[in-house]
Amino acid sequence: MKIKIKSMKAYALVLLLTGGVFAGGCKKALEENPKTFISPDQFFTTADQCTQAVNGAYSSLYNLYTNTTFWASSEEGTDLTITADANNLIPNNYTMSSGSVFVSFWGSMYSAIKNDNMIINRISKAPIDESLKARLIGETKFLRALWYFTLTNTWGDVPLWIDELDVDAVSSLPRSSVADVRAQMIKDLTDAAAALPLSYDPADVGRVTKGAALTLLAKVYLYNKDWANAQKAALQVVQSNQYALLTDYSNLFDMQERYNDNKESIFEVHFQRIAASGTNVKIHNLVSYYMMARDAGANTYAGVDFGSNVVITGWYVFIPTMRLVSMFEDNDLRKNVVLGYGYNGQTFNRWPKPDGRPWFGPKFWDLNANSTASGKDLYVLRYADVLLMLAEAYNEQGNTTESLKYINQIRERAGLADLSGVSQEGIRTELFKERAIEFVGEFQRRYDLVRWGKLEDAVKSVADENTVGAANFKSYMKLYPISADEIIKDPNLTQNPGY
Repeated sequence: MKIKIKSMKAYALVLLLTGGVFAGGCKKALEENPKTFISPDQFFTTADQCTQAVNGAYSSLYNLYTNTTFWASSEEGTDLTITADANNLIPNNYTMSSGSVFVSFWGSMYSAIKNDNMIINRISKAPIDESLKARLIGETKFLRALWYFTLTNTWGDVPLWIDELDVDAVSSLPRSSVADVRAQMIKDLTDAAAALPLSYDPADVGRVTKGAALTLLAKVYLYNKDWANAQKAALQVVQSNQYALLTDYSNLFDMQERYNDNKESIFEVHFQRIAASGTNVKIHNLVSYYMMARDAGANTYAGVDFGSNVVITGWYVFIPTMRLVSMFEDNDLRKNVVLGYGYNGQTFNRWPKPDGRPWFGPKFWDLNANSTASGKDLYVLRYADVLLMLAEAYNEQGNTTESLKYINQIRERAGLADLSGVSQEGIRTELFKERAIEFVGEFQRRYDLVRWGKLEDAVKSVADENTVGAANFKSYMKLYPISADEIIKDPNLTQNPGY
């Protein structure tokens, strides 16, 4: 995130107010030892202070997108990704229970919501320019909606909390229905879209835009099966003329091409590692989850020399299913980006399983990483998603011709022939496949399968590859159990059925 907290004094205040949840966007702030603090009433009094508070709210993106259980819970246990890693077997094998919850971002999401509620309330009363006030509140409402989107997709009904409440009130909140939470998300995102700009000056690139708010709004409508409103919101993104598909799918993920903040990116989490100086500014280790391990006693990976400067520690926690491999049509240009068969003209000689299965490919690599430290940005929303949401919304309203127009834009970029004359059910099948290929590894597949009612079928479809998971799966496992610790803290919480 290209946003810095300029005032150490203000940073210390926000850290105090939020119980240590905010993390500074400035390395200097993290190194200094704060000496003074300001009361909340004194802090939200200038435009600079209000902006700094919102800058701090963005740091919760790192809490979520560096959380290994978020990666595993949204990627494993589907038809695309399996694991044999002992530390990540619970979502893969469907052995989650109230005593072995595994997923660990409930608390950090509600800490983020607590921060956002405070910021929205305080800025709404601040004596600052009204247009800036509306923009800052809009950015924060988008973030709050994103947290609730993640919470509902993971646990279903969750406590809905939008006010600045005291601790006692928060610890007694019951669960609200997904419908009620999504209604609030729609309100937040509609407000945000009305207040946010289409773009920013270079110094503020990375902040939430109108396009980001509309894209997440379209997604919430899509999950509600409100096809008309999903179409309306997604069309506004298209008609803004701010975004376009990159010509080459591989450039979306190639750090040598300086892919970050490209025309296809609508919202992403910014990380930074300065390879030249070996400086880790903001990093994650997701690349190690996808990269094959280095060969024992050699400087190669699966028999392939990546060069002496490549020193990634590969764990290959995630490996592709053969079902994913089978989804690619002949000549699909995405295949050798998503899947890894070799590098720089060299073919791998070792595979994750003795069945000809490839590794995950360059989409997930960061050859500038140092051991497990990567500065590769992670996409939250991109334009290809808008096009496929439009295709789905039109198809569900019976307009197959318009639906195919948007699917074909994705296919053309992949080097595939246009589709024509496909039935409504045929388009559903095509979207099932296209969303799998296009967004594998982008924290979407499990959510898609659940909203389509296809998670169980998907798990059973890879029973030969994930025997334990297919045998253990029960229909209630489309949601994760709530931690017993959270239920002890809040006696008005109830556990999800089945656990």
